Amino acid sequence: MRTQEEIIERIKDLKGTDFFGFQIYELYLALDHEHVKPFLKEGVEEKDWEQTIKNDEDVKKTMIDYMEFAWEKANNCRGISASRSISHYKAWLWLLGDVVFNQFDDLEDYEYYGKDKLVEICVFLGIDSNKWDDGRRVNSED
Repeated sequence: MRTQEEIIERIKDLKGTDFFGFQIYELYLALDHEHVKPFLKEGVEEKDWEQTIKNDEDVKKTMIDYMEFAWEKANNCRGISASRSISHYKAWLWLLGDVVFNQFDDLEDYEYYGKDKLVEICVFLGIDSNKWDDGRRVNSED
């Protein structure tokens, strides 16, 4: 997994481009209290902060746990929610390092509510996307 310093640099790089902050939020969760402290409201103590992502296994577990929700939004043509799901996956894939992240360099190509990207991510994670994928490929509810 990326170092604390790399994560901080990525957060700085995403400022202004991660409009809703979905990627940045996930990156915060990979920082320990010492490193996240400058980004938190004043007074948040170490006992109040939980670093939920500490290693590659945590990243992958988080990705797998979120997958059903991501597919639900994509299958139901929920544009903003489906796009948000892809944003979360961008952050998680980046945390796994350049070798992994560069395999998914076209995540910006958002078509069919990100379904084809979700299939690629499922393959990477070794899970079967067919249990969620309704097989329908459209770019609107029509």
